[in-house]
Amino acid sequence: MNKKFCNIKELSEYLDVSIAFVRKLIYAKRIPFYKFGNRIRFDMQEIDIWVDLHKQKERKSILFM
Repeated sequence: MNKKFCNIKELSEYLDVSIAFVRKLIYAKRIPFYKFGNRIRFDMQEIDIWVDLHKQKERKSILFM
């Protein structure tokens, strides 16, 4: 994705998850996001870092089972 920012729908497609799941992450403040007025946007570089951090945690927990 070449865009700097994306919206909820675009992020759900990028992560291959439902819009409802993205909204839950936002509500729980478990994903980095920005509010511009009443619009929520995601910095794609931050999202890629966030995904990498969570992916590594999953790998560690699988390795130590």
